[in-house]
Amino acid sequence: MSFLDKRKKEGEMKAFKANEEESAPGRISRGVDVSGDVLFSDALQIEGKVTGKLVSEGGSLIIEQSGEIHADIDVGICVIRGTLQGNVNAKSRVEIYKTARVQGDINTPILLVEEGAMLSGAITMENASRPLPDSIRLEPNEEEISKSKGAS
Repeated sequence: MSFLDKRKKEGEMKAFKANEEESAPGRISRGVDVSGDVLFSDALQIEGKVTGKLVSEGGSLIIEQSGEIHADIDVGICVIRGTLQGNVNAKSRVEIYKTARVQGDINTPILLVEEGAMLSGAITMENASRPLPDSIRLEPNEEEISKSKGAS
């Protein structure tokens, strides 16, 4: 049992909730090398190197130009300007800018790729958990077909 585990068990550790207005995005700066799983809640900006796994239920991950990631990513939003080797699963969207070098599969409902970006991998753009809105119809009904032919 580690020192922190003992303190938690003894009830000496106290949790403090950060005020949302005062909380800033997390940051892994240039020159920092992280190995292992990184879990975060709101936003994480990476300028250094991460090897392992990056996970956030609905948070945003920003990989800057100097960022070098060798990890699988499971987040809400992923913005890539640096180097990524690994698969991405984003619940909202993925943005890949012209300075990005991405090698891995991407699963997201929305994908934005800037001209000049390098991307190698399979792309899956579906969101099975969210039904299509009523305004989007895959098959027109008979009334719409007759209106489009000029019948009234």
